[in-house]
Amino acid sequence: TPSSSDTFNMAASVPKCVQLLLSALRPEPSDQDKAASLAEDIEKNIYEHHKSCQIKYKICVRSKIANLKNPKSSHLRSGLLSGLLSPEAFAQMSVEEMASTELRQLREEYSSLGVKERQLPQGVEGTQTAGPDEDAMTFVTCSLCGQQWYHSGWICF
Repeated sequence: TPSSSDTFNMAASVPKCVQLLLSALRPEPSDQDKAASLAEDIEKNIYEHHKSCQIKYKICVRSKIANLKNPKSSHLRSGLLSGLLSPEAFAQMSVEEMASTELRQLREEYSSLGVKERQLPQGVEGTQTAGPDEDAMTFVTCSLCGQQWYHSGWICF
């Protein structure tokens, strides 16, 4: 539960957060009242979501402001101003959900590339125990558990 000083600090920071959200929305002069109402709604929803922790509240507000100001994330600003994106939904969006299409594609590429690299089949490493003219037997040792097998039907020692 927040202490009385946390509640006081939180209450003092609310108008500043609303002002910063409004400046990040950069409304046209004709949309100023609508944008002010949006900024207040966004702040109220962020506050409701993070009212128990001032640090998380401030981090969330900063993240929303940065994403609204980012020219590559113009879909957020236009969605809020047009009404396609509700203040409640925007306030609860994660960083991944707020990302631009370009950043989402990059993340998808990196994660799929990482999965491919981890799932590539690897050759068996072991020690040959006989010469080339004899039937060779290959010993394989698991690098994780130390278990040993040999190639004749992959029988465990």
